[in-house]
Amino acid sequence: MSVRRSLPALALLTAALVTGCSSADQQASGGGPLNGPDYADAGSGEECIPAKKGGSVAFGGDELHNYGSKAVTIDRVTLSKASGLRLVEAVIVSNSTALIGYGSGWPPDPEARSGPGVDWAHRRKAAGATLAPQPDNAKVANNLVLHLQVTAASGVHMAGVLVHYHVGGSDYVWHNVLGLTVETKKKSC
Repeated sequence: MSVRRSLPALALLTAALVTGCSSADQQASGGGPLNGPDYADAGSGEECIPAKKGGSVAFGGDELHNYGSKAVTIDRVTLSKASGLRLVEAVIVSNSTALIGYGSGWPPDPEARSGPGVDWAHRRKAAGATLAPQPDNAKVANNLVLHLQVTAASGVHMAGVLVHYHVGGSDYVWHNVLGLTVETKKKSC
C-alpha cells in the first residue's frame, strides 16, 4: 500500500490491480518499487515456529528487492495484526546464497548466519537503511530478518510484516507473503 504524495506511472498501474484503503484524504494503493511481480501473493501463507512465552523467534524469510530506478529509504518496520509478539529488532543482511529463514531463538541459527554468501557480520538496522535499485537477476539479496519476542502464553500470531518506506516525496508500505503462528504449548508445530 502507498500513501500518495506524487505517484509514478508504475505505481498508478499497480494501484489499479491491488485493492487499497484510504487515509486522511490520500489515496492508498499497492504500488511501490519494493513490490515485485509476485506481490499479489502477499498474506497468502503462514510459518509456524515453536517458542515459549519470553522466548525469541527469528523471522528471516523475506527479501526486499528494489525494482525501481531510485534508491528507497526504509522508515520503519511494523508487525501486521500481531498478538503476543513484540518486534525487538529488524535488520537487513546482504546475502548471495539463501535467506536466513525462520527458527526459535535469537540470533538465528549459527549455520544460517555463517553460510557462504551470508554477510551477518555487516547486518544493518532496517529503519534508516537505503536500498539501491537492483536488476531482476541481482546476485545479492537484501534479506529482512526480524527478532521477535513472544509476550503471551497462547494465541501468538501475526498476519505479516509491514515495511514503511519512501522514495523522494512518495511514501509506500510493503507487506510480505507469510504470516506467523507461534506454538507455545508443544515442542513442534
